[in-house]
Amino acid sequence: MDDVAVSLADAGHGRELIDPICEVYDEVFSAPPFFWRDDESQLHRERLASLLDDPTFGLATATVAGELVGFAYGFTVPADTQRWQRLKAEVDPETSREWLGRTFLLFDYAVRAPLRGRGIGKALHDLLLSSRSEERATLTVQPTAVDTKRIYERWGWRMVGQVEGGPTAAAPLFDCYLRDGLADLRRAG
Repeated sequence: MDDVAVSLADAGHGRELIDPICEVYDEVFSAPPFFWRDDESQLHRERLASLLDDPTFGLATATVAGELVGFAYGFTVPADTQRWQRLKAEVDPETSREWLGRTFLLFDYAVRAPLRGRGIGKALHDLLLSSRSEERATLTVQPTAVDTKRIYERWGWRMVGQVEGGPTAAAPLFDCYLRDGLADLRRAG
């Protein structure tokens, strides 16, 4: 990983990186095992642009020779979220209780295929999550992404249920994961 630079960026820098982020996203998620809608590229761009206005937005980037090769971004889950109520299975009341600043949502995360297996994904994951003040994190992943789910589980995530994607979501169904704490990443960082 000597030639890879992994760093945090703010929303302003994120705006400058919309095109490269969208390129990496399209490359990664338009390939199997992921579900890809005909309009997904445009929907992703719109979702990202709106997230850049969220004051809780966080972004980690990986570059090689100045070229973006990976990213991870997300935001703080709002206190009035319906995230946990939308799960197909019930979750325990402690898991579903939310308050401002409790949970970070790792919204999108990708590394270009030729560079996988070099620790870039783990570096992005750990840097972004260790920079957050929330006590825990959540993410969703498409059920067909079995290898990705195994990686998340090795990194301390656990599946808590499934949720339907909705009319503008990247896929019709997602597995919802929770990482109960981030303190171990802060200590390691």
